[in-house]
Amino acid sequence: MMTSADAKAFARLQHVGQVDKAGEPYLAHLERVTFAAERRAQQAQVAGLALQVDQVTQAAWLHHIVEDTSVTPEELRTTGFAEPVVEMVELLTKPKGQASEEECTAKLVQSGNLGAILIKLSDNEDTASTECLLHPEDPVPAHYAASMARLRTFSDWGH
Repeated sequence: MMTSADAKAFARLQHVGQVDKAGEPYLAHLERVTFAAERRAQQAQVAGLALQVDQVTQAAWLHHIVEDTSVTPEELRTTGFAEPVVEMVELLTKPKGQASEEECTAKLVQSGNLGAILIKLSDNEDTASTECLLHPEDPVPAHYAASMARLRTFSDWGH
């Protein structure tokens, strides 16, 4: 059975040399998103929701792996990642077409997969904060603001 440490090592290997829009190593984005998603998953679990925190953490490390590398969902399965982890990664992978942020968010919310929703919210917050630094005239890009509001509404379990 794979662990979050395995997912981190796999992500490090697959994303080697990649940088974000600010020119920083992509791994820093993955670390921030994973930390935030793990914290949210722990809070959800404490609130009594059925959620496997380690699976959410694994999927957070891998959340862009299919979209930004040559790795496929089938390769994740054959590598040994559990089906719930692969399912979250697939839900978080933007289709090759030109699906909008709104369409992707709607599909994610419709799935009801709380782990994937918590990861996407963490991802949007991190990406929006990076874009705010790069473009201070636009404090939170509109497509992220709308997506985050919808994801927060779905993921609110009384906090």
